[in-house]
Parts: sequence; structure tokens; C-alpha cells
Amino acid sequence: MRHLIVLIALTLPQGLAAQERVITPSGRTVLLYPNGTWKYADSAAATAPNAVERKRPASSTARLDLLRGKASLYYDPAKWRVAPTTEPGRSQLQHVDGDGYAIVIAERLQMPLEGLRDLALNNARNAAPDAQIVSQETRRVNGRDVMVLQIRGTLQAIRFVYLGYYYAGPEGTIQLLTYTAANLFDEYKPQFEQLLDGLTINQ
Repeated sequence: MRHLIVLIALTLPQGLAAQERVITPSGRTVLLYPNGTWKYADSAAATAPNAVERKRPASSTARLDLLRGKASLYYDPAKWRVAPTTEPGRSQLQHVDGDGYAIVIAERLQMPLEGLRDLALNNARNAAPDAQIVSQETRRVNGRDVMVLQIRGTLQAIRFVYLGYYYAGPEGTIQLLTYTAANLFDEYKPQFEQLLDGLTINQ
């Protein structure tokens, strides 16, 4: 795969002033620089010196306890309702407008973040076989680094967009996934990000 990335880098115009973003066949985002070097976008984001930390919104006053109290999801009760589920370690929320959804999967087992990324893509492909990661980055959220994935796929002829935060640490692993139909994603994205920013790993 690295040979393919280098080949793409060599074919870019040498006068390019900024880096180019390329999605590899495995779904990872790569930054290609004019000098022929490259790096994964998620590693670049993790080391960005001017990254702005995202904080829990003030309106997110309701709480879901995760990982036996080691983590929490704070959400706005005026915008989100918890939906019933019988699966242990899994919670579901639905936006009050009815067309936005969220799933939280919290497990005490720890795994590498890269493994969690592959698991997230495989889970998406179980529902939508054509699912692909279209963007990946790292964000600092309430004092912890999380991986951010945006995934697109088709389920029963409906194009969906998934936006999720993924955390892996000694407390366990958390997949917090929001989704809606592709034509509604821009409308719901601000609501999704407010919900996602409510993820807190307790000290």
C-alpha cells in the first residue's frame, strides 16, 4: 500500500502549495505533501499544536453512565430521548425530530484504537456492504483524545451517513455513533456533534 501512496504523491503537481487528502483502499485518509512525504491524517491531527479542545455543551444535562461509571454520555434532554434496548453494554438515542439516531456501545475490554477503527468499519459493512470511511481525524474532547470517523453506506437503497467518536483506553472501549439519511446529514450534523461532545471519560 505504501508503494501506491508514493506513486500517487509522485504524480501530483509539484507546484501544489498545500497537502492533498487521499483515501486509501482500506479507508484511511492520507495527507500527501508537495515534497513527496506523507502521513496519516489521524496522526497529523493528534499532534496538531493548535487543536481546539471540544467541551461538553452546557445544555447537555442528562447523563448515561457507561463502563460501570468510568465514562458518561451527557446529552440534551430537550433534543434526545433514550430508546429501549435489551442488549447489555448498548444504548440507543433518537432525536426528538425523529430522523436522527445514536448508538453507544461500551465494553470493558480494551483494544488498540486501530483495531477499534477496523471493527467500526466491519460493523458498518454488516449493515451496508458498500460502507466506506470518508474521513478520519483525532479530536481532543473533554480532556481525552478520540478518533472521529465519518462513514457512508447504503442500506436498503437508502444512503446513510454515520459520524462517530471512538475511544480506547484502560477503562475499556466506547463506540458512540450518530447517523441519518445522507440528504439530512448537513441538517443534523450540528446536533450530532453536540451529542458527541458530551462523551466524558471520568477521572
